[in-house]
Amino acid sequence: MVKERQKKYDSVTHYLATNGGSQVTLTFTQFDELLFPHSGLPRTARTDGDWWANDHKHPEKGAYGWLNAGYQVAQVNLEKEYIVFNKLLKSNWLF
Repeated sequence: MVKERQKKYDSVTHYLATNGGSQVTLTFTQFDELLFPHSGLPRTARTDGDWWANDHKHPEKGAYGWLNAGYQVAQVNLEKEYIVFNKLLKSNWLF
């Protein structure tokens, strides 16, 4: 049995996917404690709002983590250090 290598932001994906809420608010401290207990949230995530962009083209940033879970960043507050994620809604007219 081949064990799949865990990716850097898999813990974010797992947390959001199993949360079940339509909106999730996390503080930077919660990210550190729950999702990155060994390394902490990357420094650029605390200072650069672009780190939180819903852009799958930059895997070094965290977008893969929340987009793979079906969420997008709805609000970033660097000063108060929190993030609001909204569940992505699928539209029937796209199919």
